[in-house]
Amino acid sequence: MVVAELHEPCVRPGTMAPGRLHVVAGARVVDVEKAVLGVATGTGSTVIRHQVAGRFGLPARRSRSIPFLLPIPWETPVSWPEAPAVLTLRTRVAVAGGPAVDTAADLEVHPTLAHHRLVRAVTAAGFGLLRSGLAFTPLPGVRRSMPYFQDLTFQSHRPSGGGVRVAVVANPVGLDAVVTAAGRRRLVAVRHDDEQAALRRLTEWLRFAVAAEWQLQRCRVRT
Repeated sequence: MVVAELHEPCVRPGTMAPGRLHVVAGARVVDVEKAVLGVATGTGSTVIRHQVAGRFGLPARRSRSIPFLLPIPWETPVSWPEAPAVLTLRTRVAVAGGPAVDTAADLEVHPTLAHHRLVRAVTAAGFGLLRSGLAFTPLPGVRRSMPYFQDLTFQSHRPSGGGVRVAVVANPVGLDAVVTAAGRRRLVAVRHDDEQAALRRLTEWLRFAVAAEWQLQRCRVRT
């Protein structure tokens, strides 16, 4: 039996999540080659991989508890109540001469202050968070350390309104966001310690972009 447990069920980007890996042998001696923890998305993409133990032997019907610190990178996708990112903590223990033992458990990654402030700025312009996903495409103008970025999609509260796409890359200072609305693109830097002016400008820009697009659609209908 293999069980990995975190001391706190919810973690945050940029932290080390403490926990323990419990391994229990059956009726035979177990020769463990290595134990690896991973965090995977609902589509099967692995976003974190961390080895917590190397080779060790375990007598029959004995157990071993291994403490670990699981690094949660800043760019780890976060979970939102409105549009949760499905994340799973996977444990894989490779056993010599036998099949590997795999277990999985749900994992929740809380947004940082910068995430919350960015989303509030978009919702203040009249949009609601619709869904969250991962993208593996290029993101010009943004420094990244991971091959993916979190992609947030917002929908206007107006019946005829459009949507907003926000590509998010977090870092120790805050986060960089590429906001696309009504065919326009804007790069926004949000700090964890809050830059109200920058967020107000983003809200105003979104309102202007959507209003301009709405007027353009009205002109098209009239012609």
